[in-house]
Amino acid sequence: MSSTVTLESPTAGAFTRAEIVSQPQSWQAAADAVFDKKEALHAIFAAHSGQPIIFVGCGSPYYLELSAAAIYRSVTGRMALALPASEILFNLDSAFPRHVTPLVVAVSRSGETSELVAACRLLKEKRNCTLVLITVSNSTTLQSMADLTVFIPDADEKSVAQTRSFAAMLVATLGIVAVAAGHDALLAELRQISTQGNAYVERLQAPIAGLISNGFDRLFFLGSGIRHGLAHEGSLKMKEMSITNSEPFHMMEFRHGPQSMVDEHTLVVGLISLNATDAEVKLLRELAGYGGTILAIHPEDRPVSGDGIVSIPLPGGFSEIASLVYYMPALQLLAYHQAMRKGVNCDSPRNLHAWIKLPELK
Repeated sequence: MSSTVTLESPTAGAFTRAEIVSQPQSWQAAADAVFDKKEALHAIFAAHSGQPIIFVGCGSPYYLELSAAAIYRSVTGRMALALPASEILFNLDSAFPRHVTPLVVAVSRSGETSELVAACRLLKEKRNCTLVLITVSNSTTLQSMADLTVFIPDADEKSVAQTRSFAAMLVATLGIVAVAAGHDALLAELRQISTQGNAYVERLQAPIAGLISNGFDRLFFLGSGIRHGLAHEGSLKMKEMSITNSEPFHMMEFRHGPQSMVDEHTLVVGLISLNATDAEVKLLRELAGYGGTILAIHPEDRPVSGDGIVSIPLPGGFSEIASLVYYMPALQLLAYHQAMRKGVNCDSPRNLHAWIKLPELK
């Protein structure tokens, strides 16, 4: 039913850790890959300037695209949606109106996931859609279908869960949004984002390992706006890498019921924004007052403090959009250290495969 990955790591989790800590190099490769295709991308976006964009993927790429669609709407003022491939495949007419021919941006690590291949084929055949592909794998089925491919070299993984590849594809997606918006300054920022990456990832290690050593039964990931998709991805990493209960929420929605779950066995991870810092920090302090432990990941110039709060500032000097990728190493390391604490081999978690192949979807 599905592909498998052969792992020969002498230590459980060794591949995952190596892929997390090496990811800043792939950020650079991703930004450069977009820059190299800048003119071709600009031509495609210009030809489809009156059409909405559909970002489509499965699993982690779909969560990436939730943030990408929000950013696209914000910086271009035009419509964009993010949809799982299965919704297009099985519910096309409810996904978007029949008369609409969107520009399709697909994000895929493998380029072979059956649902995504079938959904993109359907969109091209039934709606005559143009397809842009972002991937870390070469010579794939999706690449053969795409009108333009942004291929990121040396960003794939041996481990099952997406860490380095996710971050690289996030940078590339931000890059194509920058091209679509004619935002040259953002694309230039993305080509510099890796310069602080290695030092940042290194300084994350001790505080996150120390935090996880306390032991938590449940985790919540809170993020709104352009960070909401990343909250979903943080929660997914915790589930698939460490087999731990976790849930994502819009930041302020957490008050509307879910906060009843917070106690001394709970870790709440807050992805702090620029435009709602005060309200978000107030919420996190309330949750700490209920006995929860809080990890606040925040812009450098918006410090967060309080009893029960562990604070991780993002590197400074970059815009809010360009800085999004800096959230990812912290979220991934949380899942890695939780897996190590629980004795779970996060290189190859149970019931999971690197990509899904369904014979019935040709």
